Amino acid sequence: MKRNILIGIPFIIAFLIGSCMVLGPLKGKIPSLLGVNPSVHIMIILTISLYLYFSLTKPKVAEKSARDSLGALGNLAVYIVAALFIAGAVINLLPSKTIAAFLGEQAGLMAVLVGVGIGCILPACPFITYPIVMGVYAAGAGLPGVMGMLFGSGTAFACVLSCDLTYFNSKIMGLRLLLTISAALVAGFLAYLTLTVLG
Repeated sequence: MKRNILIGIPFIIAFLIGSCMVLGPLKGKIPSLLGVNPSVHIMIILTISLYLYFSLTKPKVAEKSARDSLGALGNLAVYIVAALFIAGAVINLLPSKTIAAFLGEQAGLMAVLVGVGIGCILPACPFITYPIVMGVYAAGAGLPGVMGMLFGSGTAFACVLSCDLTYFNSKIMGLRLLLTISAALVAGFLAYLTLTVLG
């Protein structure tokens, strides 16, 4: 136990120093291949530190964790790539005027309603939904509409509805939809009011 703690101390120090470096001297100097967000860089440092620690203290755990992670990445890769292509299509194919009319800042509360409606039919997985929402945002949607999409995300996605009926029943599905969509709308309206006051 003490040995593991002693081995872990250098990795904790390395993680803290690395995090300070990406937030300070190295900020903006890291290759774009690794992203531009310092939070992502800190996550990468944490991952490397964690796996190096486990490879020294619990090599079997490190090996199994790596295999499981790579398996999950393989399963998600297709969906992530598809979502990125959809996001690109949204930016380039949907007319900015149409997006602005229904989801723009000038759309007011209607943007929240439309945003929640669109978000409801999107997948619940953020790896798929977030690039699409970001595409809509880049194409001219305002923050109230975007927040509505995020709050409503996955609520009425076909797979979720199917699981509702498979594992529970229509009564539970209906109640869940009523409460979650209502909560998403309330959250969206609060976001709209907050942005209006702050804006």
